[in-house]
Formats: sequence, C-alpha cells, structure tokens
Amino acid sequence: MKFMEICQLAVTPLSPIHIGCGEDFEPTNYVIDSEKKQLYGFDPGKTVLPDTQAQKLTELAESANLLGIQRFFRDNRSFFIPYSQVVMPVADGVASDYHNKIGKVANLEGGGRQVFNQFAIERHIHSRNRLYIPGSSLKGALRTALMDRLNKSRPIVDRDEKRNSGKLAVRLLGGDFATSPLRLLKVADCMPSNDIDRQILYAVNRYKLRKYDRKTGQEKEPRGVVARKEVILPGQYRAFTGTITVHDLGDRGLEASMNTKRNVPRRDMRPELAQVARDCNEYHRPRLREELRDMVITGMIDPKWKADIEGLLDGELKPLLDAGKAMLVRLGKYGGAESKTLTGVAEIKIMKGKAAGKQEFEFLNKTKTFWFAAPKAEQQKEMLPFGWVLVEITPQGELPQLKAWCDQQVYNRPNMKTEYEQLAATRLQAEHDAQKIREQMQAEERARQEREAERQRREDEIKKFPWREHLPQLEKVENWGDLQQAGLKFDDAWKNEVEVASVFKMAAERVRTNFPKTWSVERDEYVVLWLAASGLEWSSSEPVITTTAEDGASAPDRISDAGFKNFGDWTNRSKQLGLEVENLSAVEVQSLQQLFKEWKLDNKKAWKKNPGKKEYWDKLHSRIKQLKVPK
Repeated sequence: MKFMEICQLAVTPLSPIHIGCGEDFEPTNYVIDSEKKQLYGFDPGKTVLPDTQAQKLTELAESANLLGIQRFFRDNRSFFIPYSQVVMPVADGVASDYHNKIGKVANLEGGGRQVFNQFAIERHIHSRNRLYIPGSSLKGALRTALMDRLNKSRPIVDRDEKRNSGKLAVRLLGGDFATSPLRLLKVADCMPSNDIDRQILYAVNRYKLRKYDRKTGQEKEPRGVVARKEVILPGQYRAFTGTITVHDLGDRGLEASMNTKRNVPRRDMRPELAQVARDCNEYHRPRLREELRDMVITGMIDPKWKADIEGLLDGELKPLLDAGKAMLVRLGKYGGAESKTLTGVAEIKIMKGKAAGKQEFEFLNKTKTFWFAAPKAEQQKEMLPFGWVLVEITPQGELPQLKAWCDQQVYNRPNMKTEYEQLAATRLQAEHDAQKIREQMQAEERARQEREAERQRREDEIKKFPWREHLPQLEKVENWGDLQQAGLKFDDAWKNEVEVASVFKMAAERVRTNFPKTWSVERDEYVVLWLAASGLEWSSSEPVITTTAEDGASAPDRISDAGFKNFGDWTNRSKQLGLEVENLSAVEVQSLQQLFKEWKLDNKKAWKKNPGKKEYWDKLHSRIKQLKVPK
C-alpha cells in the first residue's frame, strides 16, 4: 500500500497575480526612473551618500519634512540606484504619477491639514526577492471548491453558520482538523522555475453596472482606493513548480465504534487528486465564463485577452480540465468575493453610504464592482482581471497552444536580465566609490577623535597644571615691559614650580641680552625675587671682562677639561657638569665657540635639521656680547 502520492505541479499565470505579504515599497526604499519606466528597490541603510546629500537628508529627517524626503529620494535617485536589489518595470501611469506627484500635497482637509500621497506599493509575497505562489493560497482555493461540491448549492439555514464560515466548514468537511479530509492534502509552495516577469500595476475598482451622478451627468467611481501592486505578469509558461501530496490512510478509521471518537477523516471523504481537480474546475470554470461575459458588457476588459483565454479553455486545456489533470484556480486578494464563496450561499457585505451618521450596508449574493489590473489609475478599457492561473498535475509533454500564447505575451517585455547585468557593473563602481567615502569618513572620524583627545588632554593638563596655559606668552617675551606683564599672569603659588621659574628665567636672560644697556640692578633684584620661591638662582650682570694672553693662559678652562666629543655629548653632559652657557668664563666661551664651529653649529643648514643647535649658538653669542669676548 502506498502511504502517500506525490505529484508535481506546474503553474502558468493567465492573468496578473497579486498575493500580498504585508510588505510595501515606500518612497524611501525605492525610486522610479520615469524615462526607463523602471522601479529600483534598495535598502537605504546600505547606501553611502556623499557628505552634502547625507547632511541634507539628515536635516529633512530631523525636521520631519516628509514631502521633502520624498522629493530628496526622487531627485537623488542616481545615488540609490546602484544599491538596488530589485529592478522591475512599472506601468506608464505609475511612472507618470511618481514623476509628477511625489513630494506634493494631494489635497487639503478641514482646518488646512495637508494630505499627501504615501506612494506605497504593495509587494507580492517573495523569498529573497523571488516571487512565489504560497501552497496555502492554492490549498485555500481547493478547500472552497471541495466545500462547494459537498454543499450542493443548498442554502444555509443555521444563523451561526451564515456568519461563521468555520462552523459551516466543520459540518461540511465532517469535523475539525483531525477529521477533515483536507488534513490529508499537503500543498507545497510553488517556487519560480526561472526569473519571473513582474510589473507595478494599478488595482482599480469599477462598477459592473455604470452609475452616473444625476446632477453632473458624470460617471460615478466606486469608493475603493486605487492601489499600486507588484504583480506576476500573465503568459509565463509553467513559471512555477511545486508538489501536492495526498496521504492514504488505508483501512485506518474504516470502522468506528459508538464509544470511540473518530480521529481521522471518514473513508468516503478522503480526497483523490483527480476528484479534487475536477471539483476545482467545476467551481472556477463557470465563474470565469460568467465574469468574462459581464466584463464584456462593461466594455472594460481587454477583448483580445478574453478571446485568447476562451480559446485555450475550449481548446487544448479542455480535456485536461475535464479529466482532472489540470486545475483552473483563482488566487489572491483581488479575485472577487464570488470566487471565495459557495454557490447559493454567498452573502457578501456591500457597504453603502451613511445615514444619520451611521454606516449602512447590505448583503448580496454578488459584488457590485470588478477589480482590474490597469496601467493607469483612470483606465476604463483593455484591462485584465486578477488572479487566474492554470495548475497542471504531473505535466505530460508540452502544451503547444498554451506555450504559443505565452510566447506572444512575453515578446515585447523588457529583458530584465540585461538590466541586472548593467546594474551589477554600476554597483561595483558605486561600491568602490562608497569604500573611498567610508575610508574618508573613517579618517575624518579618527582625526576628530584625536582632536577631541588632544583637547581633553590639554583640558586635563590645564586643570592639573593651570600655569601651563600662560607659559606660551612668557616664551614670546622680548622686552622688559612684556616680561613684567607676563609675570603678572602667574600666582605666587605657581612660582614654586621649577617649570614656571625656568621659563621666566630664560625670558629674563633673553631681555637682558636684547637690551644690555638698559638692564639694571633693580631688574636683577626683580628677577631674583620672582625666582626665589623656586630655588633657581639668578646671576647678576657681571662687569665687562677683558682678557690678555697671559690671563687666558692662566684661567681655568672647564670646557677643554671635559673633553666633549660632539654636540650630542655636549647636550648630555653639560648640565650635569654645571657648564650652562650663561655662566661660562671668557676662556670657556672661546673654547666652546671653537667646538661649536667644529660641530658646524654656525651653519644655517644644520639649524633647519636641528633647531637646538641654533638655540645654543644664539646663547653662546649672547654670552660673548655680554663678556665682550673677541669672536
């Protein structure tokens, strides 16, 4: 015994299909090229904008300028298109409306409140942007057809069953889930065989019997909102494939005692696939025929499409449908209530106008309007109904008539494979440019962090060493007045710091060197008093020293005795030996001058490489002037 039968399914859409998923394209995650009539869907979080555009978008978001944000994405679409994961054609009307109406006020409500078009586009159910037909949608259509056969057009007497389809299903199907024959029927999702042709179209609502305003004579429009939908386009031969599984329980549950609760479907209720298909066709074929007839009366349906579909139904599809080897099914939201209700049972709630502030409605066995897929919101002719598909069960060979019709439908459609290839090349360049922008932004951020760290370091340093912010002024002192003025910046407590006192002492020495004639004992006393707290000594002005050959021969020469090898040796050991330049004798000054010349401290090129050499050379010359030592 076979426990289950698994059959392959091939699905060919005959009219536009839209099965929603609760997800929309919004004007912030798609743009439309109105000239190419193509939509580009992207993740805004993965795009990289130049600084100018990023700043502009931030300002619009912070000000909650929704219209401005819509216009921003439209006007800057070239920055977003390279990051698109989805590209698809849009109908003429959709492209035109996007170009002309996006980011504009649609109308004004009472109190001057602005209303603008959200421009949302409802997406078809998809997996990673691959559209598919959910098994649950197909099984739902089979369930309705099965219940319709079991009910046999009988009216519903029970009031609860009229208002609660679940209770009606329990009665017709012989119980709850465990005992329902649909438990034995498993329909898998039908996934795409190749790239699926899709498009953004309008879903428009039109009266079956045209109504006119008595005052204006203008045709009335139904109250249904015009919506934009992502749809699977018709005429794609065996575009989706899936499986349907029928479980066989054998003799299980054949007999049930009066004391035993049955937990499996009755044997006479268990489904056979061919019968399921025939039920489906007996339910849907008359509805399609009737709908086509009514749509012709309105003059709104595309006459060629109608003739082609009727030719297929009366041609090579007829024996397949009659034998239960194929199913005609209607899927999706816009299939019409008649395709989801039982024959002779339908009570469709029709909304009417308000009376005395209350919403009025009535129950009818048919709807008063059709839903059409249309390229323009105002379209009145050559439109198509939603939702019709052909489902083949274990296809055997080709269907030449159906395939020829499908080939005609796709003939003039754009080659989206080429579009994706071009987009891939554009994306590579955009990602390269984006990487540069990211690296630049990261570099700028690192620099900002470094500046902030340096600012914080200085701030912390000033808190810990408050006198340091005044040291630069002291280091620039060149005359006595500036020295006194800079000295006033330092508190008495700061004068204890050797760091402060050293800079002040160097400044005083610089002033004394610059203006030796005006330097006085009073100035020496001022400097000595200023340095007293730190413990640094100040050597008062010395009398002019003149030397003779005899004096030079007899005076001690600590410079020569130290035996300095080079400039680095000098800088490392001179302070340890107490050989500050400002304290050297005339003999020592002459010896040091000779060494400095040997070490090329008198060379300007050397000063550029090592500014410290110039500093020492200048100190030496200041001491030479002070002592009036011959150069």
